[in-house]
Amino acid sequence: MNDRVWMGAGLVALGVLIFLGIGYFLSGNSGDQEFQKMLEATKQIKTFRSVYIASASSGQRSERLWEVDCNRGIIHKQSRDLQPGANAGFDIKEDEFLAGLDRYILQGDGSWQKNGDTHILYSGKWYCDNIAQASLRDLLPDTRAMLRNAMIGKGDKKTVNGVRCQDWAFAMKSSTSGQKGTVCIGLEDHLPYEMTTDSGTRYSYSDYNRPIEFEAPEAVLQAASATDGSN
Repeated sequence: MNDRVWMGAGLVALGVLIFLGIGYFLSGNSGDQEFQKMLEATKQIKTFRSVYIASASSGQRSERLWEVDCNRGIIHKQSRDLQPGANAGFDIKEDEFLAGLDRYILQGDGSWQKNGDTHILYSGKWYCDNIAQASLRDLLPDTRAMLRNAMIGKGDKKTVNGVRCQDWAFAMKSSTSGQKGTVCIGLEDHLPYEMTTDSGTRYSYSDYNRPIEFEAPEAVLQAASATDGSN
């Protein structure tokens, strides 16, 4: 009889340990519901800014700034890859505009050079079309994949870029991705304001549906206007 009692107690203790280990991700359907709201909200985005920062253990640092205006079909991208220390000479900077189907790259002398036709894939039009379908994966959280393949758990509330948001932890469980991280979703608008991953990357989002002022050459603005049919 005592053996059975001890066995029962052991099973209870094991159950408690398992619950403590994974309970963070067992939030019923609330996580899925909130991510579904985020998916629908992102379809309404016309303008926003996104900042990406990644730091490696070697000291290498990557930074990306995206400024998106789908009202005009313009996307501005700035990137920097920096290796400090012994390889301090490794500092690559790029600055480019995607306007409609055109691509302009900033040259060393400060001029902008049109670098061929980007056609459809990865053009400004392509990015904006995918934002409208909430199917863009490299600028905003891949919400569709998270809904299909992630365990989601509720975290704390905090303020990011002046907006109150709810942190949600996610753990991908697909055969191709074991990524873990967090997404902070706006309490009122259900839009993402921050995403972090266990690999040390951080995405910050701001200025949703606000006017974006570009320091762009006139040719860029004209190219975008010609593509979207505006004057």
